[in-house]
Amino acid sequence: MAKPDRNTFQNRLNEMLNSIRHNILTGVYKPGDYLPAETALAEQFHLSKNSVRLILDKLVEEKMIVKLPRVGSQVMAPQQKVVRFGVYPSLYEEANMGELIEKFQAEHPHIRIEALKLPYFQADNVKELLESGIVDVLTLNHNDYVHFRETNQLNVLEPLPPQQETYPFLNDLFAMEEGALFVRPFVFSPVVLCYNKDHFRERRLFEPDSSWDWQELRETLAKVVAPNRFGLYFHLSSYTRWPIFLLQNLAQFRRDENDFLKPEDPEMLALLRFIRSLIHEDGLYPLVISFGDHDAEKLFKQQKVSVILTTYYRLNQLKDADFPFDISPLPKFRTHDTLLLTTGIAIGAMSANKEEAKCFADYLLSEESQRNIRRHTFSLPANRLVAESVQTELPNQPARLELHRELISYYATHDRLQLTMEELKVLGECLGEYFSQLVDEEGLIRLFNKQLKLEPEPSMP
Repeated sequence: MAKPDRNTFQNRLNEMLNSIRHNILTGVYKPGDYLPAETALAEQFHLSKNSVRLILDKLVEEKMIVKLPRVGSQVMAPQQKVVRFGVYPSLYEEANMGELIEKFQAEHPHIRIEALKLPYFQADNVKELLESGIVDVLTLNHNDYVHFRETNQLNVLEPLPPQQETYPFLNDLFAMEEGALFVRPFVFSPVVLCYNKDHFRERRLFEPDSSWDWQELRETLAKVVAPNRFGLYFHLSSYTRWPIFLLQNLAQFRRDENDFLKPEDPEMLALLRFIRSLIHEDGLYPLVISFGDHDAEKLFKQQKVSVILTTYYRLNQLKDADFPFDISPLPKFRTHDTLLLTTGIAIGAMSANKEEAKCFADYLLSEESQRNIRRHTFSLPANRLVAESVQTELPNQPARLELHRELISYYATHDRLQLTMEELKVLGECLGEYFSQLVDEEGLIRLFNKQLKLEPEPSMP
């Protein structure tokens, strides 16, 4: 047999070391078990017995095994390591995260998960946690990932191979040219319409379906309103709501010869203009500035609004609603498009516990965990087989819960607008004046460009 070159030899050493480490950490080799004989390991990894002994000595140094003369290499009970997990707080409800952490720790007693709350839409803060090694593994939504990509900061994340069971369109959101992913999809949701069936029934109104446009919804809302009850609510300034009104009109932004950032065609703001008119129509929308991101589901649950824009994530707020509700596609404009929201799992490149972090990340993406999410929440797991073959066990579920499969061809993301995440943030801040009727479309674009010039340039690594 020809002697392997230096790179091949090093790769075989690394493969053996990583394989045995992984099998010990994941419980394939349990404390007290013996590793295969040195001759068997040499044959398995195409190494000499001397090379195998070097790897075993390394594992002895790491206190993962003990070598017993004339007996073999015995697996030791590993010392407990702490994996710091940066997690969006909402995932405890939306993905049953507390139970997933408990189950993982029960199966891997040598790893303790220390959860740290991550802020939403604050990618720079998350980056600092990663750079300092404070976070080993984390949840990361697509918006924050795009910000990392746009500012050339993906080096703070560890590249990993994709999960083959994941929906391809989800992997595509995070794919790099070489095929690796810095973020592996965990859960996802489109934005959908959710409505109170009783409110429609009492007025003898047809329920929304895929043929509806925004005008038909508006006319129906006018008929469903009642004293102390509005027709529609969604959080106007939410980055997961208002971009829909641009995406459905195929809006894209370009810089003109004066470096002025604006839509390619002014009519691309037409749906935004329609929505502004709708929310100012008497009784259709509660114009209260203090309402926040999560108030739509709260008002809906109190039956103070009949229709909301929501997600599969936020449907979990309605698990104990005492009235029937259902979901439908968003009304259409030029397209039926809806916003696709995705949260993935990533490993910090600066982590001192990468093996343990990867073990936990793999567990969250395992079929077992994805089934747990599907059975106990309304959220959609990224695993396609699970999402399409396992049913939720929640009793109060919408009849059209599987609607997401019909919407796949209409999924769109923020980056189609051709705006950076920083530009998107500034535009969202300017929309307050637009929806308050303080500026028209031209004034909105002027304000947007003025504010962009006031914003400091994003820091580069």
